[in-house]
Amino acid sequence: MQWASRRGFSLPIAAMREAMEHLWEDEILARSEERDRRPTIDELNRILDAAAANKRQKIPLAKIIVFAIYSCRRLGEICRLRWEDLRVEKQEILVRDMKHPKKKKGNDVWCSLTDEAMAIILSMPRDGEFIFPFKAASVGTAWRRHRDSLEIEDLRFHDLRHEGITRLFEMGMAAAFVAKHSGHKNGGCLYRYEHVEQEGDKLAGWRWTLRAAGCVDSA
Repeated sequence: MQWASRRGFSLPIAAMREAMEHLWEDEILARSEERDRRPTIDELNRILDAAAANKRQKIPLAKIIVFAIYSCRRLGEICRLRWEDLRVEKQEILVRDMKHPKKKKGNDVWCSLTDEAMAIILSMPRDGEFIFPFKAASVGTAWRRHRDSLEIEDLRFHDLRHEGITRLFEMGMAAAFVAKHSGHKNGGCLYRYEHVEQEGDKLAGWRWTLRAAGCVDSA
């Protein structure tokens, strides 16, 4: 943009700023940032109810949102998961090109799946190579549309991963157990999740757990 401005080119600054905001939020661009924003059950229910009510939307947004929490996965990782990388008997999946501070590609990590995450995967139709055959950018746009229409502030899709990891610690799981689900190689990276302020399963009895797995009607 600086190069172009010095040469007299007219640039759509507003569009560029909006594009950058979406790139950061979808983690196409990323930097180390500690956030403590967690969704409330009410916020999740409102977003999920709105997503389920949108009959024109082809992306199963509600299912992907719930999966993001229970799998502790980033949006880009979810949309890259492949059927061939799923080990049902071991309840684990290969997460390809997992985000790494030094490796951009080739950081493939086997991660454990919670019972809830596995149930959601098995509820998906095997229509192709990918379990969730949708573009991450399109999912991110759908997420923001529902979030913004409900006037829910400062909640990013990536906060769902934070919610999932924190939930495991609140349930009393050890760091080594959590790391197998989150994909963290360095246990020190989990320090900010370990100091929980409450105990128990925040999502116990949550109606969307079964709905996302297709066990009950989500209408």
